[in-house]
Amino acid sequence: MYGALHEWVAPFAALLLIGAAIKLMDDHLDAEYDILRGERTLAARFGRALLPYGLAVGLLAAAIDPRLACALFFASYAVGMFHQLRERLPTRLPAWVETLAAVALAGLTAGWQTALWAIAVAAVIDWTDDLSDAARDRLTGQRNLAIRIGVVETTLLVLLALCAAVVLDAKDTALAFVALAVLTVLSEVTTVRLWDADEGGDSR
Repeated sequence: MYGALHEWVAPFAALLLIGAAIKLMDDHLDAEYDILRGERTLAARFGRALLPYGLAVGLLAAAIDPRLACALFFASYAVGMFHQLRERLPTRLPAWVETLAAVALAGLTAGWQTALWAIAVAAVIDWTDDLSDAARDRLTGQRNLAIRIGVVETTLLVLLALCAAVVLDAKDTALAFVALAVLTVLSEVTTVRLWDADEGGDSR
């Protein structure tokens, strides 16, 4: 009984924690755009303290399940760079080089099946977020995938990635989306609304 419970609880805890670390970093990078959209996230409120907090959460995830934590972290990085493959990053390397490096690290640390699964899951999450944020991203000047190639095309890519994730690992896919739901609720609870969208951007 306890062995079966551990097979579900440990992966879920690792996915929840590494998802939280990725979410904090992503919100930190998008803090200026979020402010323009009238949102002040938990990452923005942490400021410089985000680095140690995010690192601690990520290390806890890796301690629980290094395979899942490493795969999802590197996969999320690779998928995040997909929109800007030709852009030069702070390392002076083009984004496509770091994308390939992240994919390689995911495969080396977690095995290629798990790496491919993580890439598919990260793609579903990232591209679904692009679909939901398409209207607001146009207003703030961001060109996410849905804006670049279209809503219908992005929806088809999401469905393809979801099918791939389920085929590669149905159990971890289910756990990943339960963890995503929990993180979404926590994000909504901890995000401060600077103004209501219905008020046309007038701050309170």
